[in-house]
Amino acid sequence: MLQRCLHWATRVLSHLRRFTLLPAPPRVQEGTRAQLSALRIVLLSGLAVEVVIGLHSAWVGIREGQYYVVWIVVAFYAALVAAIRWSDLHPRQSTVGLIVTIYAAGLAITLFIRVPEIARLGYLFCYTAPLLAGLLHSRRLALGLMVLNLLPFWAAFTGFHPPSPLGEDTTLPDAPLYIHALLFTFFNLCMPLAAFRIVSSLQASQRRLAQANVLYEALFENHGAATVVCGPDGRVQRANGLFLSLIGVPSAQGQPLSQWLRGAGRDRADATPEHLRQGSEWHVGPLAEARLLRISSRHESETGEVMLALHDVTELRTLQHDLLRSQAHAQFIASHDAVTGLPKREAFCRWLEAQRPRLAPGETLPVVTFGLDTLRLINARHGRLHGDRYILACMRALQKAAGSAAQVGRVRGSVLAVALPALAAAAAPGAVQRVRDALPADLALAQGPTPLSMSVGVAFFPTDGDEAEQVVHLSELALDRARRARLDASDLVIDEPQRHARRLAIEAGLGRAIDERELELVYQPKVAASGELLGFEALLRWHSPLLGAVSPAEFVPVAEQAGWVTRLTDYVLDEVCRQIAAWRAEGAPALPVAVNLSARDLDRENLFETVLAVVGRHGIGASSLSLEVTETFLAERPERAFEQLQRLRAWSFQVAIDDFGTGYSSLAKLADLPIDILKIDRSFLRDLPGDARRERIVRSIVMLAKSLELKVVAEGVEHPEQLTFLQALGVDGYQGFLLHAPAPAAHWSELLRRHSTHLIGWSPTRPGASLSGALPV
Repeated sequence: MLQRCLHWATRVLSHLRRFTLLPAPPRVQEGTRAQLSALRIVLLSGLAVEVVIGLHSAWVGIREGQYYVVWIVVAFYAALVAAIRWSDLHPRQSTVGLIVTIYAAGLAITLFIRVPEIARLGYLFCYTAPLLAGLLHSRRLALGLMVLNLLPFWAAFTGFHPPSPLGEDTTLPDAPLYIHALLFTFFNLCMPLAAFRIVSSLQASQRRLAQANVLYEALFENHGAATVVCGPDGRVQRANGLFLSLIGVPSAQGQPLSQWLRGAGRDRADATPEHLRQGSEWHVGPLAEARLLRISSRHESETGEVMLALHDVTELRTLQHDLLRSQAHAQFIASHDAVTGLPKREAFCRWLEAQRPRLAPGETLPVVTFGLDTLRLINARHGRLHGDRYILACMRALQKAAGSAAQVGRVRGSVLAVALPALAAAAAPGAVQRVRDALPADLALAQGPTPLSMSVGVAFFPTDGDEAEQVVHLSELALDRARRARLDASDLVIDEPQRHARRLAIEAGLGRAIDERELELVYQPKVAASGELLGFEALLRWHSPLLGAVSPAEFVPVAEQAGWVTRLTDYVLDEVCRQIAAWRAEGAPALPVAVNLSARDLDRENLFETVLAVVGRHGIGASSLSLEVTETFLAERPERAFEQLQRLRAWSFQVAIDDFGTGYSSLAKLADLPIDILKIDRSFLRDLPGDARRERIVRSIVMLAKSLELKVVAEGVEHPEQLTFLQALGVDGYQGFLLHAPAPAAHWSELLRRHSTHLIGWSPTRPGASLSGALPV
């Protein structure tokens, strides 16, 4: 029995503790929680006094025939219980109820106690109301009650004693004991406990604040960024050690921030709060040793203070600048002849295409090709050095004869091409003949005068062909015909119907080939340094019953012009996803397959829905498909590309930049693109290792990709030395004929069933060994 009573008492005390001290925060904050706790302490203490004193006084009142005492006790008891009941949901209203109860108790003491010395204690009871209001409610209410308490003070000072409402002496025999017990409990218990609860809450808040301040100081100093806080006037209020080390002073407090930061943009803005925008860059330090800082984060407080987090991007910008300069130089080398500095065939054709919008109706561009007939003989007699000098002399002679408005290029080893200024079609043959007549008969070289012997071919752009490459080819056909027939320049304006006929046949047959699934896919592997298969790239092939083998270089441009390239993409996506599903059904490992997207694909509105539908139709995951986009479209339409790729990547599709380094994309925007893989174009691997310039370019590309946490895949790996060089740089994947030629899906199905995801015979120390043991292609 005693144990049960102790257990019951323990539970009651535990409930009272939770009710009064609120150890676990309810729906209120810490400050309000402390006030609520103090309010409940006062209310429960008052209720306890009311239970003891009220019941005894009610019993005495009934015995003395003074039944009003019962009603007073019931009223006070109901008020306290209601205040406790509503203290959780309405703590401020409960506080007001408590204060009203205090004033009612003081008034009852004054009215119903006819002993003046005891009755005046009711005024004293009212004096506690402002303190409770300040602790539990608000200072405004406390100030109001202070003014209100002037009334009981005046009554006590003047000795005013109001008459009893009952008109007779209603003092109970034990009234002095009741009043003193009430005052003792209130002043000695309720008020101290409430004050202690408020003070303990403040002390706990101060401890938490101190701990938070220590954590803030540690974060401010060690969060990895140079951090500074400046006021609305731009003067430094606080700065961490990293920022001070960058500006080279022990303290910057009170100094203007513009004293150290200089604008890095074109406007050279001052370092004032309105110019210190997130993403802006600023120079710091002496001009010769200036560091470049980028504001990565900016926060402005309600009072105007600005907190800046700056990162040193000097090395990154230097790397980007060097890479951009190296890339521009590499692109120039790739598109221009090393001997003459003239545009190569592709660059010459791009120049022709760029002139198309400038042509007036009826105008044409004569494209004249000059074959250097004696070049081979000079190389054989005097060596290649003299041959190069002969080419340079021919180039200068052509430039002088054609004029500064003409464009000269080297389209083949012994063929120079000249695009004359636009003119009417009828005047074109005469212009060509004038250039021919302006050429000298001999060239002055180191070995003496050398006859200038050239064969000439002519075609007209865009009269003889829709594409610049087609017109250059027609001009070369005319040149070959001139060499064979020894014709004059005036007889060389030709039209070659065979090329037009083949193009029309390709255009007519391509739609049928797509509909009848005549096109085939082959898969070229992407391999890690360990020989592990990383995935495949799907490549399209066309073996036409009528046209024979049609190269993608032939039918893809036709598809672009005919508007069928999106049909090709849909065809490839469906075939690839079908094959992935078939491999999954055979239990093959889950390897992603890459599909190339054209510029038109990225520009279409339903690309995301199309890709999502074909993946869902074949029941494969988004991670099984990798999408490769050309860098050219990223450079031309960066906003559109970002929107499309972001939607695809958000659904876990891998995104890769194909042929990186050939599209003139902005390095500043590369970090923001939603991509996973960067593929190095095969043109950068030419002459590697050994070409110091290309080595630096490839090394810079790999470093940039690693800094952006991108995977790097090298295309066109054809020699073991190239693979060894790339492995040393830490390239993640390799693709090329050295590793494995493109092969049909059936070839890879057998390999995956037999040897999991590792190429047979592969050895990281013996690159290329996989070819000897791989399945036949």
